[in-house]
Amino acid sequence: MDYLVCMPGRENNTRENCEKVHNILARMSDQYKLRIVPEPVKNKMFPCPPYYRKYRIYKPVKEKDGNGEAYLQREEEEMILSVCKTPEEKELMKNCIYAYQYSASIVLKCFREKEKRR
Repeated sequence: MDYLVCMPGRENNTRENCEKVHNILARMSDQYKLRIVPEPVKNKMFPCPPYYRKYRIYKPVKEKDGNGEAYLQREEEEMILSVCKTPEEKELMKNCIYAYQYSASIVLKCFREKEKRR
């Protein structure tokens, strides 16, 4: 089954921010009828607190293309941001780490706006 991984940014992974990400993804699950499964993050190099979770967002995923596109699709960006209630929530979701798990590799993705700000 295809899924997109969403993980809160490590630079500001307070309990409050992790709970906000959880609530935003719960709203997205309700609104778009997606199955979103939280999982504990296991990392030997950086121990993670128990409230820090990654999320598998099960949705149809386009085939991996050869152009090396490092951005989320416009529809995915709109879907994620449409359930955010405040600008703070939008920034929190833009700072998350997104990735597709393909059979042979993991491909990281980000918001297009994030690159424009740099």
